[in-house]
Parts: sequence; C-alpha cells; structure tokens
Amino acid sequence: LRSKGLDLPWDASVPSLHRSANAGSLFGTSSSLFAPSKPSSGGALGASSSHAKAKRTVPSAGAVKGSSAAAPAPLSAPAPAPLGLSQAEKRSLFTPLAEQGESAIKQEQQRQLQSQGDLLKGIEATLVRWVQECLARDEKRDKLVEKGMLKCRVQAKWSDGLDESLKQLAKGYGAKLAVDGGKENAEKHPEWLRLARNEKWLIGFDAAAFETFLAAHPETLDAPCPQLRALAEGHAESVAKSPQVLSDALFARFGPLRHATMERARKFALMAKRGAKRKGGPGGQPEDEQRKARIEWPEDVAWAAATLAPMGLRPTGEPLVRVPASAALPILEGLGILARMPDLVRLLRDHGLGKVVSGYRHHPKPEVAKVAKDLVISWRAAFKEK
Repeated sequence: LRSKGLDLPWDASVPSLHRSANAGSLFGTSSSLFAPSKPSSGGALGASSSHAKAKRTVPSAGAVKGSSAAAPAPLSAPAPAPLGLSQAEKRSLFTPLAEQGESAIKQEQQRQLQSQGDLLKGIEATLVRWVQECLARDEKRDKLVEKGMLKCRVQAKWSDGLDESLKQLAKGYGAKLAVDGGKENAEKHPEWLRLARNEKWLIGFDAAAFETFLAAHPETLDAPCPQLRALAEGHAESVAKSPQVLSDALFARFGPLRHATMERARKFALMAKRGAKRKGGPGGQPEDEQRKARIEWPEDVAWAAATLAPMGLRPTGEPLVRVPASAALPILEGLGILARMPDLVRLLRDHGLGKVVSGYRHHPKPEVAKVAKDLVISWRAAFKEK
C-alpha cells in the first residue's frame, strides 16, 4: 500500500509518509476507519474534508526538516544483561571434586546419602503397597502356595550405596534380592552407562519374609476397625443403591483390601442404615477393639478367618503366613463368643476357622499360643454340650 502512495491508519503520525489525494479518498484519516464520517451538507460522505484536515494537521517531510521540533524517538527496550557464571560457579562446575577441598567432598557425600535415603523410602512404600495387593488378590496367594515365593520389581537410579542399602533392607525381612537382567546388562552396556541409567531389582518374599514384613508394618495387614466402620457408616445411604461407591471410598482411603474386609464394611453400612446398634454403642461401655475384636455376624467370622490366615492355608491345614501378635490377639479374644452361638459348628466348618486357630497354638509368642489353645478347648467343650 505504501509503495502505491496509500496511507495506513497507524501511519498518520509518521511525518515522512507521502500522502496522496487518492489515499485520503479511499481510507480517510485514522479515525475514519473506526468512527463513521458525518455526511456533508450536499449528502456525500465527508471523506474529502476529512482528508483535507489531515493534510493541514500532518506536516510534510520538508516542513519537519526545517522545523526545530525533532521527530519522536522510537521506543527501545534496555539491552539484556549478558549471561555468565561467577567464579565460584565455574569452580564448582568445572573443577574436579577431588580438587575442590574436603568441605566440597563432604557436602557431596551428604547429598548422595540424602538422595539414597529418599529413594529407599520410596522403595519401602512400594513394598507396602505390593504386599497389600498380594494379600488382597487370590491369584497371588495361590502362586505363593505353588511357587513358594513372590517377587516385587523396583526401579531406581543405580548407585553402589543404594544397592548396598537394598541388600540390607531385603536381609532385614529375610527376603532375597537380585538385579533384574544384571547379566545381560553387564554384557551389552559399558560400566559408565550402567551407572548412569536406572536399574531394576527383584525382591523375593517367601512365607517367612511376609511374616517378618507384617510384623514390621502391621498397618499393611488390614484397615483399622474403628476407621473402617466410621467410613462405612458414612456411606450407609449410598451402599444400597450403588455398592461400588463404598468400594471406591475404601480403596481411596486404605488401598487394596481383602474380599472379607470389604464384605464386613458393607455389613457395617447396611446395619447403620437399618438403625441397628452394636454392643458398646451409645449408652453402654464402648468396647476396645484394639484389645478385643467384635464378633457378632457371619461376616465378622469370615473376616477373622481371612485375617488370621492372610495368605491361605498350607496343605497340612495350618496358615501359610501367621500374623503378628498385635493383630492376632484381639481377634482370638473376640472369637471366644462363638462357643455361645447356636450355629458354632456351621461357622467353623464354612470358614475353616478351626484349622486356622489350631495353627496358632504353636505361635512363637507364648501369649498368642495360650489364647489359641484355650479357644480350641472351649470349642471342643461346646461340641460335647451340643
């Protein structure tokens, strides 16, 4: 447009722009594009008069040269500061660590130890979640009975310190540690690449390792009963319409849970909807479930049997994995009420509870073994009476 002698609205203030009559007649001034021109007395648009006013107000190039007023200076941003490194940063980046002094070496060692500690905590959290899944899935329990070991794969950046920490972690649980594909990696990749990339480890758990892990992390075994009941009763209205709502809430709060625990939670919700009150409710003395579990319904009996034998039974009938004393004692104490129930025989037969409890008579904790023995004696006496 400029090469044809036409002006643009934003060029109205440029002194050196040559304005032509054709430009004014076609486009007018800058305001004519954005506001309608007033019609002249003859009925025609006022483009020509507008252009004339613009010619009178905008000086020509020659007038600007001869005038004392200078043209407005173009806006310019300040030049950016040059990028650079300080001497300390250069020394830290390009000087070998061994030449930076003893203080720099100690700082680097502390940083590596902290990084390894964070990785180790993440790996242990992965193990907790993996053990929860093993307890909740039937195929995992069947595989442990068949193979005798389950393996968890973890991945992290390789370092000698982390490898040694993982060995100590696995040894503490009685588990076995192996590098996943270590032989192939050693043959295909140079040493510098193996150290720079992520490595995979396999941690193998047998039945004894599961028992040790559950003793160290009892929260992995099951959700706390008071919290489980509170959450289930909070979904009492929705469980009848959509049971999946309660299942999703339980998973989001506690992670993977066994089928028996899920059924017990649904029983909590249904009884709360019906208005039924458990023993020890309002107006009565609350019962401490940390000391004695509440066993009142068949769902409670099924939950007790599944919790005492979380990985199923051996071919001999004993639990493959026995839970720690802190979890076993409250359940065994609560099962004493079964001797007074009329359907004792059916409950023990349907859930295999007799075999499960008999397996705890040889528990390494004497107090657990004593309660299990007394429980079996009371059940046998109830059989004779019935």
